Amino acid sequence: MTSAPASAPASAVSPKTVRNTSACRAPLALYGLTGFSGLVAEQGFEKYISLLVGATASASAVVLFTYFLGFALGSVAAGRYIKSGRIRCPLRVYGLLELLIGISCIVFAYSFHGLIEKMAPFQNLFGSAAMKFQVRFICGCLLVLPTAALMGASFPLIASTLDRGDAFGEKHWLQAYSANLAGAFLAALITPIAVMPVIGLRGALWLCFAIGMAVCSIAVLLPQPASRVRADTVPPRKPVDRNLRLLLAASFASGVVFFALEVIWTHLIGVVIGSSIYAFSWMLASVLLGLLLGASMVTRSVRKGQMVATSTLFQCCALSLLLQFLLWDRATAFFTITPPALFQNSFYFAECFKFYVTSILIVPSAALLGLIYPRLLASPQLKGYENSYLAGYLNAANSLGCLSGALLGVFFMVPLLGSEASLKLIILLLATFWLLFLRRESRSRARWLRAVAVSLSISAIMWASHWDWSLLTAGRGNYFGQKRTVAAPLLAGLRFLPPWLVFRHENIQGGLTTVVEQQIETPEFRRAVRTMFTNGKFQGDDNPSGENNAQFGFAGIPSLFVKHYDSALLIGLGTGHTATALRHLGYGQIDVAEFASGIVEAADQCYGRLNERILSDPRVKLYLEDGRNVLLTDRRRVYDLITIEISSIWFAGSTNLYSKEFYELARKRLKPDGILQQWVQLHHISPREIASNLATARSVFPYVSLWYYGHQGMLLASSSPMERSSETVERLHASGLSLEGAGKLVEDLSEAQLVGTSGVSRMSRDLNPQINTDHNRWIEYATPRYQSSSFDWVPLNLEFLSKYK
Repeated sequence: MTSAPASAPASAVSPKTVRNTSACRAPLALYGLTGFSGLVAEQGFEKYISLLVGATASASAVVLFTYFLGFALGSVAAGRYIKSGRIRCPLRVYGLLELLIGISCIVFAYSFHGLIEKMAPFQNLFGSAAMKFQVRFICGCLLVLPTAALMGASFPLIASTLDRGDAFGEKHWLQAYSANLAGAFLAALITPIAVMPVIGLRGALWLCFAIGMAVCSIAVLLPQPASRVRADTVPPRKPVDRNLRLLLAASFASGVVFFALEVIWTHLIGVVIGSSIYAFSWMLASVLLGLLLGASMVTRSVRKGQMVATSTLFQCCALSLLLQFLLWDRATAFFTITPPALFQNSFYFAECFKFYVTSILIVPSAALLGLIYPRLLASPQLKGYENSYLAGYLNAANSLGCLSGALLGVFFMVPLLGSEASLKLIILLLATFWLLFLRRESRSRARWLRAVAVSLSISAIMWASHWDWSLLTAGRGNYFGQKRTVAAPLLAGLRFLPPWLVFRHENIQGGLTTVVEQQIETPEFRRAVRTMFTNGKFQGDDNPSGENNAQFGFAGIPSLFVKHYDSALLIGLGTGHTATALRHLGYGQIDVAEFASGIVEAADQCYGRLNERILSDPRVKLYLEDGRNVLLTDRRRVYDLITIEISSIWFAGSTNLYSKEFYELARKRLKPDGILQQWVQLHHISPREIASNLATARSVFPYVSLWYYGHQGMLLASSSPMERSSETVERLHASGLSLEGAGKLVEDLSEAQLVGTSGVSRMSRDLNPQINTDHNRWIEYATPRYQSSSFDWVPLNLEFLSKYK
């Protein structure tokens, strides 16, 4: 990073040399639309790519890396064409590229599922995680890179359009950058509320096509700006000198730092405000708002001919990040506030409040860091005739920096250092830059010593400060907005002692996994209960009076109808109790798909007694992968049972296991008489979403039923009629249960049916529920709307379902 000297004062600019700003308004408005459609397309690509590589950090990483690589290639290519003079009407070329981007979005949406059938098996060619990621990256490049490259060409073309014949074009570059950010910010706010839930994923890409077509039409019809500089007056282009190389290096470095931080922020925000699709949208909107504010501040500074010293900028960045660091665990206190009565149980108020908290955490630092790249665009070294190609080079350098920062955050900083240490490291790096630039800018010994003292104070504060992980991972944001209710009185003699954290694991893949232990005392017994959480959301426990029955039911109920016990796939490990139940039932091969390495470690270290060290059993094969990806890439294996025990349906990405296309995939991987079991959420959800879940499964499987055991819903689906197996009692008896106990357990399981196959068919016919698909992702946007409701939905849902029994 380097200093970007201020441009000439406004008073020094002759009015004759300043272009009429009205001529810039139309191109800037078009570029704002480009920012809107570009962000919508990026979100659409990410959700589709997750179906190929799994709903994991790999999906986001593949799209980010491919996007930025495409931006860099497109920017360089456009810059070279502009430099060579082969683009005479940049606005028209820009419009045509936007039309091609829109067309590519539609082609992508309609060809994607056919392509993944061909691409998915290549992921199994290599065993190592690094090689698998490279294969996924290549697949992502084949799918997304062409569109990303077209997007990357937009900025240099718009810069060339705005700056033709204008020696002071850097002001318009800043305006273009700001317009694009404004469009992207608007998209981040609107898309999760009014675009995706209404028209779905495929509809959103159609919207991108409509915007591209509109931009193209307007760009072609607008007067094409011609160069106002006579060819004989244009000075010969100079080779890129040392200062320009320094600008390119600074552009690259700013991208590295900012995107390493964005990876960390994305990782942490799911812990603080929840892991729904809306939470990550608010994080993205906050980042874009900060960048937009930073660009606006630079624009005003350029107009006034004033620019903050670079050392001061780095000082402010370091101090703002230090303040943010101190706030991360304390920010959860916001969610202890009870909303005003008017806004209690309001989804929109809860989400607005979460956006407010996210903005407090992220916007100040993002705005200050967002000053760096616009300062480079305003650098005096970029002044001159016919030099808009440099915008392409700067954009390419920044895009490559963003790619490198994302790599650094995803594969090094968070998994190896952790988010706390990573933030401290970046703060120290910014403080170091502050001292280096201050040394260069000022010879005042007193000022230098004061700066060193402040830097040492920052270091001391960070050394002494550590996050309260129990507070940070308390999950207070998950169900914020509910009306506060009076807790039911405890039974006489029942006491809950204060809980304490016994396990913590942090990774990009799976977020923050924690296990909390709490002593429960009664006059008869004293028991220690361990509860597992992901980003503060309940995953399972070892309480005999808690989730143990449901965890056994996920294996036991579908096994009532299994004809063969050769192989089973468990998607979602949890505490490992369900996997142990599968072993007790006598399955010959048990595959477990769990993408969160923290859950795997917690199950092994904290629940060994409950799951009987199931992962060390030779019959068990662990796939550290997304469950849908396991089914997609391994076509050779078919199962007698696929049982799914994942976290809440409202978690971002969970819809990939509740779509029609997933059920079609599962049916292909089941034997003709195989059974699919899937956990169905009955709390914080309405009959509308439950009916959609059942109807979606029924649209693929002819035989679907719903069961209720251990206070949890369980969907059973099969391609053939489900008939009771006579082996279940014997198998449970063989695992160590008494014959009487096994018989009683099977009887309890058999009585748990809530809605039969005919009832599900009648429900689908009478209500005509929304079918959840990969293209509309309806469940993903509908289910989080009940998190802020304190209403007890379980009795209402049970009453609704009883009508179809």
